[in-house]
Amino acid sequence: MIARRELLAGAAAVGALAAAPAAFASESPWGLGVENAPVDGYAPAAMRRVHGRAPSGLEGSLYRNGPGWFRYGSSSTGHWFDGDGFIQRFAIADGQARHSGKFADTLKRRIEQQRQEIVFPGFGTRGVRGAPVQSPDDINAANTSVMIAGGELWALWEGGSPTRMNPETLDTIGIRPFREDLAAMPFTAHPKVEPNGRIWNIGAYGQRVIIWRLAANGVLEDAQVIDVGSRSYLHDWAVTERHLIIPLQPWVHDRMTAPMVDGYTWHGDQPFRILVLDKNDYSNRRTYELPAMFYFHTGDAWEDSDGTIRFDLCASPNAHFVTEQARTMLQQDSGETPSAELALAVLHPDGRAELQRSGIHGEFPQTDRRRQGLARDLVVIANDREVSTLGLMNWRTGASDSYSFGAGQMVQEHLFVPKPGASGERESWLVGVTLNERERATEVHVFDAASISDGPVVIWRSRYAAPLGFHGTWRGA
Repeated sequence: MIARRELLAGAAAVGALAAAPAAFASESPWGLGVENAPVDGYAPAAMRRVHGRAPSGLEGSLYRNGPGWFRYGSSSTGHWFDGDGFIQRFAIADGQARHSGKFADTLKRRIEQQRQEIVFPGFGTRGVRGAPVQSPDDINAANTSVMIAGGELWALWEGGSPTRMNPETLDTIGIRPFREDLAAMPFTAHPKVEPNGRIWNIGAYGQRVIIWRLAANGVLEDAQVIDVGSRSYLHDWAVTERHLIIPLQPWVHDRMTAPMVDGYTWHGDQPFRILVLDKNDYSNRRTYELPAMFYFHTGDAWEDSDGTIRFDLCASPNAHFVTEQARTMLQQDSGETPSAELALAVLHPDGRAELQRSGIHGEFPQTDRRRQGLARDLVVIANDREVSTLGLMNWRTGASDSYSFGAGQMVQEHLFVPKPGASGERESWLVGVTLNERERATEVHVFDAASISDGPVVIWRSRYAAPLGFHGTWRGA
């Protein structure tokens, strides 16, 4: 496949470049969240309940993934996004919570642990001359999200294959190849799972996108490559019952250089394009346009009876966070945080598009995953701009609810967890993690989605501060 050869050649070219390692400032406000995790991870250990009581029926595991290793002495990654994948499990049963964590055993990590230096290039890291890069999976950090498929836990990255792990022990099983000719093709960290279990995902390289369709057990059903006409940075996307929605922002990969992030250019004079594809015929497509903006994450999408498509996303004026702030949080005393605003993109059947802004700032939007691609009202986001807040938005009524954790608490993504026997969106718990800087500890919080302003119904606290994560998934008992 020509497209795949181009991808591999590009990765190898980046790996041949070199640069001096960046300095690391552990005293930055982000320092506690970007410290190296213990080399052997965390053995399963009970967390202390510090508030409330576990609600009856809450049984299962919250899995989270994020970068957890950033430096060897003065040798450091150049970007938050490039740390080694550290997978954490918060197991809740019998009213108690236990925490464990392990690094994904990737080729990248094995070689760098052996050499005790940052060797491989990454999104914002140049690597060393002669780094042994033959395919994208050689630099696969497995550090962005996780999903359950076929009884396995998959650690997901941006540009390569899933990494299979044991969901009980967190031991690494190995790379998940879908087909020999598709080895090391990009598989993003944001797959979409329909209510019937079917899995959709995409992967971007150049102006091409591969569209993956998997059965509920993770077996490949179909993979097709399409040209989307733009080399846009593509981290997240959305689906409805009938359509695939691919947002193409004007942050474009214009040149091959190292680190990769430096090859992107912000084109503020260009529109934010949204490509809508028919699930049954990718050639049946429509393109919508909105004013220039940057986004990392969507919530979810749905389609009205008249064909209007709606999906939520967290929109920023430009790519400043990814180009500057996510670097300086590792390198200097920077307290800046993302300035994204929760918004609803509305795509009308007549070709018009509009953006409805909420006025609520935050990131990591999450919806009730039982309603993937279906009509729903609620989205929850984490706000870490000034005082850490969890916010819940109701698009149908326009009402919002929130809870403030106060200063010194870094709130992370929270997931909807259905209550036993319940079907309503508000008949759920919101389960997520914060990093308590005052206590230097990681905490699990459980809210009742019916009223998050009442505060957590239970809080468990670890004896240590684990690194900040990106994304997670819930697996019921």
